[in-house]
Amino acid sequence: MKASHALTYLRQLCCSGLSKEVVITEFLKSLPMFIPSNSNTFSIGDMGLVPNYHLSGFDISDMVNIAPNIIAEYHTSERQQRAATWFASHPTIHDPRVMEKSFYMTDLYNLIYRRYDMHHVLWVPVPLDGVSAGVLGLYRTPGQKPFDNKDQMQIMPLLRYLAHAYRAANYTPCEVAPNSASGMLIFNVNGTIQYQSPEARLLLEQARFPRVQIDLRQQDRLLAKLAELCGNLQRIFRGHDAPPPSHIHNGPNGQFVFRAYWLNGGESGPQNLIGMTVEHRQPLLLKILQAMRDMPLTPMQKEVGVLLAQGVPFEQIGKRLSIKYTTVKDHVGKIYDKLEIRQRDELLPKLLAEHR
Repeated sequence: MKASHALTYLRQLCCSGLSKEVVITEFLKSLPMFIPSNSNTFSIGDMGLVPNYHLSGFDISDMVNIAPNIIAEYHTSERQQRAATWFASHPTIHDPRVMEKSFYMTDLYNLIYRRYDMHHVLWVPVPLDGVSAGVLGLYRTPGQKPFDNKDQMQIMPLLRYLAHAYRAANYTPCEVAPNSASGMLIFNVNGTIQYQSPEARLLLEQARFPRVQIDLRQQDRLLAKLAELCGNLQRIFRGHDAPPPSHIHNGPNGQFVFRAYWLNGGESGPQNLIGMTVEHRQPLLLKILQAMRDMPLTPMQKEVGVLLAQGVPFEQIGKRLSIKYTTVKDHVGKIYDKLEIRQRDELLPKLLAEHR
């Protein structure tokens, strides 16, 4: 993908108004389109750059029980002071030995970084709100070339977009796209998981472990909520008042809908089982952005197309993009021609069909 198209997507994403963790997680996953990299991260901490939680562009669910302690142990006051001193006169750290001369001998590198092919680093501070600070981390495998001055120059204009995304709410209610994945769990009457389909296991991990943080209690809260659904189902069966046995969980990986039901009649015996479906849904706007990113359109046509797919009138599209009404119409005509559609109503189904 051309750098201009990747930049358009990242800019649209950060300015979308979607929940900040959804946006930042997608930003990390998509950044390799703009700058070759992998296993990218974003750490949020205090102004002293001491992190308290981390978002990632890759699946870290199998490391959540050990990674927080390893990361916390690495970020000693001495290392943070070295980083702060370096950043006082340099925009990035591209050699981790700035913080620790024996970096490639540390637990952080050998237990985490090596596992995810995070060898060459590019750490970039991101001022956020005067209280919190972020560090964007880009990584490359040992077989790739280290980050250079060109990479550093490319990443700098993106920082203001990332900071803008961070200022959005942690969860913003939004329209969701049709289900993209589903699975099934089975609980006993005490609310303990007895079985998970492979799809459900993956979705539950995505819901429980969207971030690495020192406090792991938030991960346990979701399991407690699912056990509560089992209890609600039993109370309803006995004729007692209780909330519906369903739960919507929102996080960086999207929306997860859980629904509980009896598998064998709901009798009171301990051998009875409760089934629970889990459905994963992404924000509709995110699906539109992802689909439009891959379309054979110019960057401006993609800007127009995203608004067009959301039903924004031509006049408002022109105002938002600071272009004339006639220019909007010209772009719309070219979008229809390139995507082989005839009217606006065909655009959204086309995008959703092309990007499943």
